[in-house]
Amino acid sequence: MGYFPLFINLSGKEVLVAGGGKVAERKVRILLEFDAAIRLVSPETIHALRDLADSGAIRLLPRKYRAEDVDTAALVIAATCDRTVNRQIHDDALRKCVPVNVVDDPELCTFFFPAVVHRTDFVVGITTSGSYPALAKYARQQIETLFPEQYGEITNVLKEYRKKIWKEIQSPAQRAAVLEGLIDTAAHVAKNDEILDRRILIEQLDKTCGKLTQQISELGCDTQ
Repeated sequence: MGYFPLFINLSGKEVLVAGGGKVAERKVRILLEFDAAIRLVSPETIHALRDLADSGAIRLLPRKYRAEDVDTAALVIAATCDRTVNRQIHDDALRKCVPVNVVDDPELCTFFFPAVVHRTDFVVGITTSGSYPALAKYARQQIETLFPEQYGEITNVLKEYRKKIWKEIQSPAQRAAVLEGLIDTAAHVAKNDEILDRRILIEQLDKTCGKLTQQISELGCDTQ
């Protein structure tokens, strides 16, 4: 059946991560990209996690997990090497109605941690609902190739054009035509320029926007 993909705002939200190993580190680093407030609980942690704590990027509690740790969390990640502890974390989170992901145990997950492609506002999450994570990783690698880092800046620029077009064009069909034309132009620029030049991108988008708006005007369409 699969799980419904739901994107949520984690900025400033507390995420509890239980575990101090490599798996926990991978989860933490992805969550930090989305400005989550990480509270990590583990009696032992790898050097990379201690460095993050020392820099102030995460809050580290060097002790064993306690039931009350889930009380203030928006999300919970159970990534300890003890299946009994992971089960306890799952049960505690469930009682508090807090979404919980238990690493490597799909049956105990109320949400799945996706393979993520992150380009500022352009975000893709991929999951196989826990059935075959390696396939999700492969899909992420393919999508990263299709949409390289420069799509972050492209998204930022297109966002500003969208605001302008929504103000200037009332017809939904006409707006859609212009917006789709701008996407085609942006994709063409990205395909032909390995290093994105924002100035060139804006020049090309301006030309496309002007051309399409003129065509609408010539057809006698109301753009006010």
